[in-house]
Amino acid sequence: MLEQYDSEVRARPKVQSGFEVKRTGGVIRLTGHFNFICWWDLAPGAAREAVASQAAYFRSRGEKLMWRVYEHDKPAELGACLAEEGFEADQPGTLMIFDLANQITAAVRPDIEIRRVITMEDLHGFIAASDVAFGHEESWRLAAFSSRLRDPDLALYIALVSGKPVASARLELGSSNFGLLFGGGVSSAYRRQGLYRALVAARAEEAKRRGCSYLATDARETSRPILQNLGFIGAVRETTWVLPPR
Repeated sequence: MLEQYDSEVRARPKVQSGFEVKRTGGVIRLTGHFNFICWWDLAPGAAREAVASQAAYFRSRGEKLMWRVYEHDKPAELGACLAEEGFEADQPGTLMIFDLANQITAAVRPDIEIRRVITMEDLHGFIAASDVAFGHEESWRLAAFSSRLRDPDLALYIALVSGKPVASARLELGSSNFGLLFGGGVSSAYRRQGLYRALVAARAEEAKRRGCSYLATDARETSRPILQNLGFIGAVRETTWVLPPR
């Protein structure tokens, strides 16, 4: 599954609205609402030059860059080269995969609703709930998602308690086989009520309906135990390196 994920999702990323995918110097990068290195094919000894080149490009633009490295990635010295160039390591995570041949069930109370986001009103609720859950704003999301509410490769969800949006989550189709989970944030006052599980279950059902075989997500330590309990398998550890804008 890991080999399949690398070849389908990372090495051949889907081009989403608002992003450009470009291969340069053995590196595949996405630029747009945010900038992200998703894949590379570097010969031994070529990492330092490749990292310096990407860093110089984004520094010249005054833009932030993220470079996600999994523990099986090569060359082995890539992490050290990123650190030397000024990239900062984010909290480590785990790539987790769920086989959609299995099911996730999630019963919720009558006052809880899991709703697909299809209106601008719900999109604003989605963004507000996420800002509260994660404690920071990500201004790019309104522009990125407002034109994609009918995009077949995207599904946004909110959880409402008594009509108030208090949790949000996102599904992206990374390939014909993989549904990718992002977000999954619940406001602190509404945690331990099954909302996170219900948002995972809704996205699993949607990914399966669209023909996917697996779900995949880069999970932080706060969500990893919950996902394990739902049947996700830890595939490999990862570290996201961030180059701050200048």
